[in-house]
Amino acid sequence: MSDDAHRNGDEPSNAGEGGETLAPGPGMEESWSRAPRTTSEPTPHGLHFTFYGKTDVGLIREHNEDNFMVADLSNAAGPLPREEEVSGVVSDRGIALAVCDGMGGAAAGEVASHMAVDTLFEMLRGDSAPEDRDTFARRLIDSVEEAGARIFLAAKKDRTRRGMGTTATAAGLVDKVLFVGQVGDSRCYILRNGQLSLITKDQSLVNQLIEAGQLTEDEADAFEHSNIILQALGTTEQVAVDLTFVELRRGDRVLLCSDGLSGLVHDAAIQEEMACVGPLPELTDRLIDLANAAGGHDNVTCIVGDFDGDALEPPEEGAVPFYQQYPLPRGNDGRAAAGPALPHVVKSMVPRAKPEQRSAVRELRSDPAGPVSFSWSTAASVLALFGLAAVITIVGAGRRASPTDAPPPPAYAEAEIPVEVKVRAALDSGELYVNGRSYGPLRLDEAILLRLLPGSYHFEAREVDGTQVGKDVLVEPGLPTEVVLIPPTD
Repeated sequence: MSDDAHRNGDEPSNAGEGGETLAPGPGMEESWSRAPRTTSEPTPHGLHFTFYGKTDVGLIREHNEDNFMVADLSNAAGPLPREEEVSGVVSDRGIALAVCDGMGGAAAGEVASHMAVDTLFEMLRGDSAPEDRDTFARRLIDSVEEAGARIFLAAKKDRTRRGMGTTATAAGLVDKVLFVGQVGDSRCYILRNGQLSLITKDQSLVNQLIEAGQLTEDEADAFEHSNIILQALGTTEQVAVDLTFVELRRGDRVLLCSDGLSGLVHDAAIQEEMACVGPLPELTDRLIDLANAAGGHDNVTCIVGDFDGDALEPPEEGAVPFYQQYPLPRGNDGRAAAGPALPHVVKSMVPRAKPEQRSAVRELRSDPAGPVSFSWSTAASVLALFGLAAVITIVGAGRRASPTDAPPPPAYAEAEIPVEVKVRAALDSGELYVNGRSYGPLRLDEAILLRLLPGSYHFEAREVDGTQVGKDVLVEPGLPTEVVLIPPTD
């Protein structure tokens, strides 16, 4: 990869379902006008890709429950060869990538992740090329939902596979826009100008606590129940797919990975390898080596890809990709891109211990080979403490679960459901902070829509000139709230 392959560039503005604004982080710019939502034009010529994917069992697990897919959707024969570097030009049907991290014990997790990959390819390819971006985005959501339904039905029919499931992070590229549909905590990153950006949001208990202001990033490393996720394909009949998007720029490098990498290796170490290692096969080997050097307690899967060509705009300095939901309009059936999922499914892995220093790799507790003793009562106590939903607990370092041991999830309480909070500020410019955590830039007369769990929050607007406006607000269950931050008058 050339030295100038990763310059920064603009991204479309941060819009969510129903037209709400989901704020980017500091230094991120908005340019939705550069990327209209729909187009009937075919994918531009000269959009080149190179991909390489690899999965590794790790050092502890007896078998690999991860699966991945790299597919040129114009090829009816199926996904491209595994562990082989492939290059080409994006067709009007698009390309697709997916990482699926299975769970359920024995071979059930492997079955679930394999079923997910097969279903994703079948549904994403479809009978014809997508008409526009919205058609492709809807097809991506449908493919993830269908995969979950098929796995759930298969587990229902076969008692030996009860409780099997898989995470799924599926990315599809059409007309320069990369869409990502996510269920679970496998991740998608983009490297631009040497800076790594996470463009998905983990559907996990620990991430929800961070967003609610009840955990800091540093505390999350030592959080005892970092093994709990809120969704997985196959464990329930329906899932809520988080649909995000990024308009690619020339020289972007993409990474999809299971939490066997992101759960053991810090983003800073991943960024260093992504920026410094050119050949994709060597890069995946280096990333997998980092995970194994951290203990190799989980299967680890990586797909890396480079995008280039005249069809992509050159990146502009100062802007980076960020998490942003795609505002998919409702169809005739009233469906739209799903919002944040309610917690109802968990997975289990070896809990991370708090490192004495923030090293490149995350330090884990000793003796990871044995099953983790993690009871339903412990999980219920933790979730009750933080006012979150009770969840089903799947026990064991290998995500092994006995379907007869786990109690059914209780009904959701109103206090456990996120509430819409609209924030406005009478400032020409500034940055929004909630409980000390940045939620991105503020603009005059533009609202930021957040989804927060009921509770007490401190909202603060900060301007570069030092102006600060703060307000304490109680977010009540089931009651949408509007917060207006107005600086005091002289």
